[in-house]
Amino acid sequence: RDGTLTEPNFATIFELVTAIKLPIVAAGGISSLGHLKVLKQLGVEGAIVGKALYTGDINLKQALATIS
Repeated sequence: RDGTLTEPNFATIFELVTAIKLPIVAAGGISSLGHLKVLKQLGVEGAIVGKALYTGDINLKQALATIS
């Protein structure tokens, strides 16, 4: 889902987070602060936000404040 701005595959990410005890970094489809909040709630260690920063869908300062 990289570059699609649709939404992350939350179900699969949750499966990974619960199945393995390694840090998980999510990427692809992240297009809102809400997506970052959900990823944090799922226990994701980090997120790669690309296109949403360039399109202005996500503001970097707001994103950092959201996950702090």
